[in-house]
Amino acid sequence: MLALAAVGCRHPEAAPPVAPPVGPPAPPLPPARGKAIGLLYSSNLLGAFAPCACTLPLGGIARRATAIARARAEADAVLIVDAGDLFEPSGDTETDASDRERRARLVATATARGGLTAFTPGERDLALGLPLLRRLAAAANLPVVATNLYGPTGERLFDADRLVDAAGVKIGIFGVSAPPTPADADRWRAAGIVVREPADAAREAVRSLRARGATVVVALVHLGGPAESRRLVAAVEGIDWAVLGHSGLNLEVPEKVGAARMLEAMSEGKNLGRLDLHIVGGSLAFADRGERAEIAGILADHRRQLTEYDRPVGDTDPASLVEYRETRRRQLGQAIDRETALLARLPEAIPGSWFENRIVALAPGIPDEPGVAKLVQGYERGTTRPSGHPHRGAGHNGLAGGAGGHL
Repeated sequence: MLALAAVGCRHPEAAPPVAPPVGPPAPPLPPARGKAIGLLYSSNLLGAFAPCACTLPLGGIARRATAIARARAEADAVLIVDAGDLFEPSGDTETDASDRERRARLVATATARGGLTAFTPGERDLALGLPLLRRLAAAANLPVVATNLYGPTGERLFDADRLVDAAGVKIGIFGVSAPPTPADADRWRAAGIVVREPADAAREAVRSLRARGATVVVALVHLGGPAESRRLVAAVEGIDWAVLGHSGLNLEVPEKVGAARMLEAMSEGKNLGRLDLHIVGGSLAFADRGERAEIAGILADHRRQLTEYDRPVGDTDPASLVEYRETRRRQLGQAIDRETALLARLPEAIPGSWFENRIVALAPGIPDEPGVAKLVQGYERGTTRPSGHPHRGAGHNGLAGGAGGHL
């Protein structure tokens, strides 16, 4: 019994502590909201007032109006800009003049209803004819800006720029249009349209806007392909954001050119670009909220690829394949080193002002805004040709009209 009592008095040995499971690192804290300014941007609508005849029907000016209303409810201020080719499909030879004007009036009225801060005409807009374009702009109160379009006696055809107050921030907006092609030069001259050199006009506009107090400058650039837009943005200091027209790019990540960033949301109104600027502490130096996640994703993919290349190739592989794999492993290692260093330099949490860019697909899940939907229905009832997607002509590069033809 004494032995049993002695055994019973012993304290059981404590179990070793169990380490808590290791989970993924906590996500960084969201940045401060600050003062939120939304810049909604588009270009290359080409008169496409209805959703496309696609497997997933995207677009439609009535859906666009709903997306704009949602952005207004979420931001302290919203600016809406368009970089041109708003009214006319490329090479449309099937629609008679009266229906072309009715379609243009529909687009102008719907655009004005959603709100428009600035619009720069492209060559398809000028193809309407200068008198009709001016009448449309006046009737719908569309603010047209074109810093390099002049009349034959040296007068400006439209205002050069706009300086607007967005939640206390002065934002300057100007636009440049491309010179006519050789085939169009005589017709433009006869119409009284003189196009001055875009880069010189852009520099003058930036100087003027900055001198009048603009702290953010937005350029609406309707030139040729992407290379021409990049050259102009690189050549003109003082541009913060450049919304492109004509080139048909879909820049989910804004493309950086010098100190500026370029934006574009493809064509035919399938998408609406939305840039949200969050001003924290008054700073106008913006960090990209999505940059860290993007680099981390690329780094993870490169590490995965390197693991694949680390596996033995086997004795049957030819020497050329072994050499290729070693070269590829070296390239991946260098990329991983760069991305790791870049990620280490980026703060885990954004301490100041930041931006977020999104390409909003105008998909069927976005309902039509009732007022604009009625405008579209009224147009379709009165048109003399089949309604719907109105593109049957050639795109900017001579390809068939449509999303692929605008590039």
